[in-house]
Amino acid sequence: MDKQRQFLQAYEYLCHIGEAKEWIEDILQREIPPIIQLEEALRDGVTLAEIVDALYPERRIRIFRHPKLQYRHSDNIAAFFRFLAEVELPDLFRFELIDLYEKKNIPKVIYCIHALSWLLFRKGIVDFRIGNLVGQLEFEHHELEEMQKGLDRAGVSMPSFGNMGADFGVEPTPEPEPVESEEDRIQRELGENELAIIDLQAQIRGAAIRMRLGDTMQRLWNSEQMIIELQSRIRGDFSRQIAEYRLNMRRFAVDLQSGIRGFLVRQRQANRESFWKSREGDVLKLQNLIRAKRARDEVRMTRSQLRRGEQEVVEIQAQIRGFLSRRSLEEQKRETKTSAGPVKELQAAIRGMILRKLVTDDHEDLGREENSIRVIQAFSRALLTRNQVSRQREALQAASPILRALQAVARGQLLRNSIQDNKQELRSHNPQFAALQACIRAAAVRQEVEATLSALQREEPSVLEIQNQIRGMLLRRKVAADYEALAAQTTKITKLQALVRGSLQRQITGALLDELQSHSAEIIQLQALSRAVLLRNDIGMVLAELDAEEESIIAIQAAAKACLVRAKFAEKQRFFKQNMEKVVKIQSFVRGRLQGEAYKSLTTGKNPPVNTVKNFVHLLNDSDFDFNEEIEFERMRKTVVQQVRQNEMAEQYIDQLDIKIALLVKNKITLDEVVKHQKNFGGHSGNLLVNTTMVSGNQFDLKALNKNSRKKLESYQQLFFTLQTQPQYLARLFKRIREQGTAERDCKRIETLMMGLFGYAQKRREEYYLLKLIARSAKEEVDGSKSIQEYLRGNFFWSKLLANYTRSPRDRKYLRELLGPMIHTNIVEDPALDLESDPMQIYRSAINNEELRTGRPSQRPLDIPREVAIKDPETRDMFIDHLRDLREISDQFLLALEALLHRMPYGVRYICQQIFEALCQHFPREPQQNLLQIAGNWLWKFYLQPAMTAPESMGVIEKQLTPLQKRNLGEVAKVLSQVALGRLFGGENIYLQPLNAYIGDAIERISIIFSNIIAVPDAESTFDIDEFNDLYARTKPTLYIKMADVFSIHSMIAADLPHICPNRDDMLREIVQELGSAKNNETEMLGVTSTEIQMTLHPKLHDIEDPEAEVKALFMETKRCILYIIRVQSGPNLMDILVRPISREDDRKWHALLQEEFAEGSRTRGAYSDANTLVDIKSMSYKELKRTALENIMRLEQWGRISRHNFYQDILNAIALDIRTKSRRRVQRQRELEGVRLTLANLNEKAEWLESQRKSYDNYIEQAMMTLQKKGKKRFLMPFSKQYNHERELERSGRKPKFGSFKYSVRTLSDKGVLVSWKGYTDREWDKINLTISCDEVGVFFIEGSKGSIQIPGASAQVPMDSLLAAQFANHQYMDLFEGCMRLNVNLFLHLLYKKFYRTDG
Repeated sequence: MDKQRQFLQAYEYLCHIGEAKEWIEDILQREIPPIIQLEEALRDGVTLAEIVDALYPERRIRIFRHPKLQYRHSDNIAAFFRFLAEVELPDLFRFELIDLYEKKNIPKVIYCIHALSWLLFRKGIVDFRIGNLVGQLEFEHHELEEMQKGLDRAGVSMPSFGNMGADFGVEPTPEPEPVESEEDRIQRELGENELAIIDLQAQIRGAAIRMRLGDTMQRLWNSEQMIIELQSRIRGDFSRQIAEYRLNMRRFAVDLQSGIRGFLVRQRQANRESFWKSREGDVLKLQNLIRAKRARDEVRMTRSQLRRGEQEVVEIQAQIRGFLSRRSLEEQKRETKTSAGPVKELQAAIRGMILRKLVTDDHEDLGREENSIRVIQAFSRALLTRNQVSRQREALQAASPILRALQAVARGQLLRNSIQDNKQELRSHNPQFAALQACIRAAAVRQEVEATLSALQREEPSVLEIQNQIRGMLLRRKVAADYEALAAQTTKITKLQALVRGSLQRQITGALLDELQSHSAEIIQLQALSRAVLLRNDIGMVLAELDAEEESIIAIQAAAKACLVRAKFAEKQRFFKQNMEKVVKIQSFVRGRLQGEAYKSLTTGKNPPVNTVKNFVHLLNDSDFDFNEEIEFERMRKTVVQQVRQNEMAEQYIDQLDIKIALLVKNKITLDEVVKHQKNFGGHSGNLLVNTTMVSGNQFDLKALNKNSRKKLESYQQLFFTLQTQPQYLARLFKRIREQGTAERDCKRIETLMMGLFGYAQKRREEYYLLKLIARSAKEEVDGSKSIQEYLRGNFFWSKLLANYTRSPRDRKYLRELLGPMIHTNIVEDPALDLESDPMQIYRSAINNEELRTGRPSQRPLDIPREVAIKDPETRDMFIDHLRDLREISDQFLLALEALLHRMPYGVRYICQQIFEALCQHFPREPQQNLLQIAGNWLWKFYLQPAMTAPESMGVIEKQLTPLQKRNLGEVAKVLSQVALGRLFGGENIYLQPLNAYIGDAIERISIIFSNIIAVPDAESTFDIDEFNDLYARTKPTLYIKMADVFSIHSMIAADLPHICPNRDDMLREIVQELGSAKNNETEMLGVTSTEIQMTLHPKLHDIEDPEAEVKALFMETKRCILYIIRVQSGPNLMDILVRPISREDDRKWHALLQEEFAEGSRTRGAYSDANTLVDIKSMSYKELKRTALENIMRLEQWGRISRHNFYQDILNAIALDIRTKSRRRVQRQRELEGVRLTLANLNEKAEWLESQRKSYDNYIEQAMMTLQKKGKKRFLMPFSKQYNHERELERSGRKPKFGSFKYSVRTLSDKGVLVSWKGYTDREWDKINLTISCDEVGVFFIEGSKGSIQIPGASAQVPMDSLLAAQFANHQYMDLFEGCMRLNVNLFLHLLYKKFYRTDG
């Protein structure tokens, strides 16, 4: 069942299907498909047709049983429909064909079966009722889930299966009231007084126990010494036994623990060894990885240390290398000096030998190349000659310029000649020279290499020996030099070694710390074990010492404790006896304080606990006075509703009388008779025909006298009444206009339409509803904003509507009183005033004034920065004066606003209040002071600032302002805007920051002003309008509107209807659907001459159901159940109480609570006892009560009203809120009673007025028709005619009607067009059939058909004039009589009646 509660709707629906299934099986006397499959099984209609066949077996209905679903199965369903019509099942309970065949609404089919079962039982066709299986059947979770999904997909509303028996007049059989016996009476009285008896018994038991306790305490006090000694001996013996037992147990435990520890250690060691042996390979691999990681860590550490000391090491190494290089160079120099002689000789010999060899080789080569050499020598000589000539030329060049020029010419000529000759000669010998040079170079190189190689080969042994000696000597000298250099640098090397050893040691230490860090858990465990062993040793030693002296310690402790306890008890007893009255007062004070704290937590706490709510539940109980007031209030509310219904019926009846009078006028009944019988009416006859304008020549006119136009007129009246009184529709439309970004031109048109709809707020009622609309629209926009910034950026349509509203003379007068004196005094009458706050502009203005005053250019520079300009003395003084003037004018405005605050128009203050409340409700976490500043800033920007910056356009002043004056007003408005914004001047207005001290004070003042502005009464009390105002007002609200505006508003509403009315059952959607297309209506009204129409507005429905009525009723019922539950059981939270099992004690408390709550003669009522619920608390057990509460809680949780995340604290918070508001509810009830009494008085007054109107109308119509039907002059009848013989026959028989009787043949009436057809008679028989029309009662005509002198069976009918006029009003062309056999033309029949039975003029 816990799973089924999740799908409660599906479960109840399946139970109702099961009830229908059992009822059908009882009818058919056979089984049908199971509950889950029954919906599909019913689609072919076979089962329904079988029900009809089983109830009426003699009819033998043909049932189409083909297994495949076909449309022929609709015949089966049609047979069932005919059966429903025969048994007269109301249409409310019937279903359509597609509901079953196409599974559009299967719940309606089951609902119809239930209704049919009750109807058949009421009529006695069946002798058994349909059962109630809710709570008795169980279904699988997947079946409930699938059914719930099917219901959600279908989207149909579930019919109400409850109380269906009462709808059909079938009441449950009352059970006989049991007779109470004497024993039952005794038990009942004992049960009623059970609490008093239990209380008495408890007091008696308490007194007896206290007496026994006093005797016992007296005996103990008399034997106190003996008891103390006995206690000491007992404690000593007991302590010794305990000590001996503890010592033995400790020895045993120590031995046992030692053995166990040894065994565990050995076993653990064996396990560890076996484990490590089995994982040896993994351990080796892990060790390798660890060693590798350590090696990498060491290398990384060394590198990092070297990197850190790299610069110093490099410097030291460079110094060492430099020293060693210098030392080596010095050694080489010394060795070279010591061996210079032999080496020189050796070198000289080698050079001589080599030179001689080279000279010999050169001679040989020269001999072989003699010719070539000669040529080269010639060339060389020529070259030398040329060089010599060149030198001579240079010498000559140093001479005089004349010689230089001459020599230059000569040298140039000679040189050119010589160069030309040399070039020619060289060109002629160029190949030979190149070949010769190549051969010479190659031969010289080969000879040199061969000679060198041969010489070295010959001297190789000696060279090698010399080289070895030289290398040995050099190495020895180098080693000696290195040793000396190291000896000289011993100190530095020692430091370096120390640094290196320190670095290595730090690496080792770091690696050790890393290893310790990696094994910190094992080390900590080892340390803990070590400390534990040491601590246990210390504790063991202390315990051993204490065990040795345990008896003495116990005796001392016992004696000390006993002494202290006796002293404390005696002192406490003495103190209590001395201060007994104070103790009682303190207890009372503490209890009162605790009670007060509990009540404070209840009233101010966010989530009061269960016990706190339980302690103050009695505050919700109603006294006898509350009960009587509630009964009186409910009775008067019921009376108000009944009176409203009666007044509405009376108004409808009077409207029908208006229509009847208009119809009489339309059918040419003269008004002379109305004037004649004016005395019967008691007033002017024109007042009777209030709707004479209904007679219109255009049948499409809203005032035309036909049913369609009348209905359309009423629908438009209902539409405009709904739009006026229900602001949520237009508020959604305004929001939609903003979201769509409607053009400004269209917005202006809509604004005009809205102001026309509310009559430009000229009347009290229209102004009230217009303000309600603007407030609701503002709230819609606030609720649609995700943040305050988003709301502040919005450009809302309602502000334009409010701007139109505030253009009234009343607002202009207020703004003139508020701003006029200030602007006249400070701005207009002081033309020299300049409030410029820009230092640069002031500086330039000062320069201009100086130049105008002196007539000479100013010496001050013109283009300077503002920082320099403000330092100018004249500029600074003017700047300070301007700021002072700004502050004074702003202060004057604040003073005027404070003084004239009470005169500010109510509409603006009310809208500001509603904006503030909407912001507080939507942004609860924002400080209210900030939200008040936002609302006040809106008031300033929207209402006050435009009047200040443009006073001539708002009517504040008459004359136009100069640019300087407008700029001065702009500066004042800038300062006041900053005050209204609640912020100081910042960097963008740095030169106005000196006013920040004044701005801060002004912000506090204007906050108080804003608080006073929104402190206005509600609109209902201000305008004296409530929800019943339009219901008891004698004059209905009227609206003058153009036809084009009517259709424009209709089109606008219809275009955005899904957004305006998201609910498909909305009243406005129904009205718009009844009106149809606005374009079609406008097309039909094209021929209407009147462009403006007066509408009398009235509501469509007075009783609009609350969409959350079911949720509220269920929540109220749940709160009532929870109150009883927490009075029986307790717990930390509500969920814990709800899931706690029920004990016998809980059942006993429950029965006692019921007897106390519902005892006869009780003067109080329990909390929520006036709730309209279906739960009867008195007849429920505690288990049923908790089950009902849990089911209700789960339904409320599904609806999102409460949550289990806070243990259903929302219910306790609601109960606490009811407790806190109980007193306010009494005051509110008094106000409601006064309002209802006033409303009832107004309704009774209107009812009397309507009754007088109705009587006047009835008397007028009755007298008018009676007068019209009075006989005038006796008509002349042709003797022996049919009418003559007819009247003679009536006179002889004494049956002559009072107002006449006329006899016509059917043929004659057919020729006149009165009679259209008569079933059962052919045209040939019409000459032989007569119709008699007679009238013996005002407005009632009797028609009879006869054939000769024989009355035709069934051919008689009574036709009232009202029926004929209603048919004519409804545009019915024909009327059927004689059970539908004869058809008459309504208009021609009326013409005949008026002609024969009424007196007409002309």
